[in-house]
Amino acid sequence: MKKINVKLKQNSYQIFLGEESLEYLINNINSLPISKCLMIVDHNVEKHFSLLVRKLAASFNCHTFMYIFRASELNKSLAEVNRIYDFLIRNSFGRDSAVLAIGGGITGDVSGFAASTFMRGVKFYQVPTTLLSMVDSSVGGKTGVNFSNRKNLIGTFYQPRGVFINKSFLSTLPKREMISGCGEIFKYAFLADKKNYRLVQNNLKNFLTGRDLSFEKLIESCIKIKSVVVAQDEREESGLRKILNLGHTFAHAFEAESHYKLKHGEAVIGGIFTSLFLSKKLGLITSDKLNNFISDFKFLKPSRLLKKIKVEQVYEIMKKDKKSTGGKINLVLIKDLGNVVVDVSADKNSLISSIQLMQDLI
Repeated sequence: MKKINVKLKQNSYQIFLGEESLEYLINNINSLPISKCLMIVDHNVEKHFSLLVRKLAASFNCHTFMYIFRASELNKSLAEVNRIYDFLIRNSFGRDSAVLAIGGGITGDVSGFAASTFMRGVKFYQVPTTLLSMVDSSVGGKTGVNFSNRKNLIGTFYQPRGVFINKSFLSTLPKREMISGCGEIFKYAFLADKKNYRLVQNNLKNFLTGRDLSFEKLIESCIKIKSVVVAQDEREESGLRKILNLGHTFAHAFEAESHYKLKHGEAVIGGIFTSLFLSKKLGLITSDKLNNFISDFKFLKPSRLLKKIKVEQVYEIMKKDKKSTGGKINLVLIKDLGNVVVDVSADKNSLISSIQLMQDLI
């Protein structure tokens, strides 16, 4: 069992990684004066792990309810949050209640937003069940919903009481969802040092070529990097946490332009390659460095869906991104491994040609 500490000025918590993680969840909830717990469960998790979910519910000392959630970008909405509020109110949940998210990133984001705003905040726990949520979205306290075709426009910073990761949930995950998780892992290759870069490269290559992937080691590495960043800049006030958005300004626009046919991690893969090309165009990295990065990850092909996106429309969507300020599109780009620069702006032609270069990789 691995325990990773997320050390914050307030509300520090632990991430539990291993087969016994759910036992720690049970002990954590049962050690507190919680009267009621709402388990918000992704419908695919309930379908494949119904016995495990019900056994978990029966282990809690408090009165436990289950809310089955169909996770999609369409349901990542205020309308869905309202339905959760209605459920909580109808079942007389109070300030001494808890919300437990069991699912992927969308489930965690919606559940966390509901927990953070219901009665100004009730206790919140996460059991991530997708690779993407295990390595990234379950950690850091960002919650949110989409609005007006803009991703994560409305949200809060609200830390969970704990994150409990059991890789057995990955056993039923479709390969496309696993590849989506690889997109967020790809991001972490550039956020630390050469050793971490090779760890990510070798493990992703092994997975995508049908060999063994050291899931726990890779998940642990990504979480440790994110935990350090979040501990230093919990609410994106100093700017450090923005490095975790590498590739994401492009990715969010790709998702919206595809009408969310692209998975988030698929869009991130395209966004990171685009960011590499733009980093070269702006003189942040050399041609040799760019070619090395592209060659090292040539096995990680951008989705064919990215070939169909309208580049001009992507640019217009990016101008509306919540991270844009003063009419400028703010980007996260790369100078070197562990040397990521934030709030970089670029002209329209450079942005569009970088997207087209990414499309040429497909």
